[in-house]
Amino acid sequence: MKSVLVVGGKGFIAYHLIKLLKERNYQVSVATRKQSLEKEYLDCPLVYLDLANFSDERISNVLETVEVVVFAGGADDRTMPTEPAASFFYKENVLPCVRLAEVGQLVGLEKLIILGSYFTYFNRMRPEWKMAEYHPYVRSRVLQQEDTIKAAGDRIKIEVLELPYIFGSSPEKTPLWKPLVKYIDTLPVIFYTKGGTAMIGVDEVAKSIIGAIEYKGREGIWQISAENKSWTEMIQLISSALGKKRKVILVPTPIVRFFSWLTKAYFELSGKQSGLDIDRFITTQTNLTYMETEESMRLLDYGRGDLKRSIEETVKGSGY
Repeated sequence: MKSVLVVGGKGFIAYHLIKLLKERNYQVSVATRKQSLEKEYLDCPLVYLDLANFSDERISNVLETVEVVVFAGGADDRTMPTEPAASFFYKENVLPCVRLAEVGQLVGLEKLIILGSYFTYFNRMRPEWKMAEYHPYVRSRVLQQEDTIKAAGDRIKIEVLELPYIFGSSPEKTPLWKPLVKYIDTLPVIFYTKGGTAMIGVDEVAKSIIGAIEYKGREGIWQISAENKSWTEMIQLISSALGKKRKVILVPTPIVRFFSWLTKAYFELSGKQSGLDIDRFITTQTNLTYMETEESMRLLDYGRGDLKRSIEETVKGSGY
């Protein structure tokens, strides 16, 4: 089986990916950019890899022993940097992948798989939203794709997985959904926006990544999802996992925009900038950001899984 290096290997998705890779007898090593006294993670060799500061030679020494790299690192849209968001997300999401592609082709790396965001899909499908123009995070994900493919040339196959909202849990990691779970647990009536989105459990995401590792066809940009749910349906699933019933009231979009403007003003006064322009993101939030993924399911050999169970694991992992 192939040797795989998971960059950002101590993250939520990476935890499940590493376990599944090991079950399927892959040779797995884990890269982290933080120096540690630990030598292993999940019984896999732990490698110190600082893509921003290492020389090409030091990066080559790591990459020359592997055939496939999975980039599961970077910064997601919830990060609130104090520096300009465009610069921050470019350094976190674009430059590491470009370095991997540039150095990887020198040592014969076969494939680089990038765990991206489904916002790049909607940036293509809904150009009127101008997502890459208004949202630094989305712009970084678009450049992550474009610049890495350009840097790889025809020597490395690049597979980008455009991932939606993901449910599940992993040890020692608090789910990013915890604030929403707490909100639903606390109040008998839930105020939320209209709209809905694509969702998937982390177990199926791990399967899709292995599918991309094993895929023999063209390199590509893959939309990964299991189910499309309205926000109301999602809230009801979380409520059910909490053992409670909740009434959902959809807030009119003009009111949502007003509060988003106040939130944006607060962040600006605090010296922070979101990767998503909160005011303009309301357009995306209140629409149906659904995806049809039958082709990726078939070619990458993953399924719909059990979203209900994944949400239950998210609630449990949030401490409820």
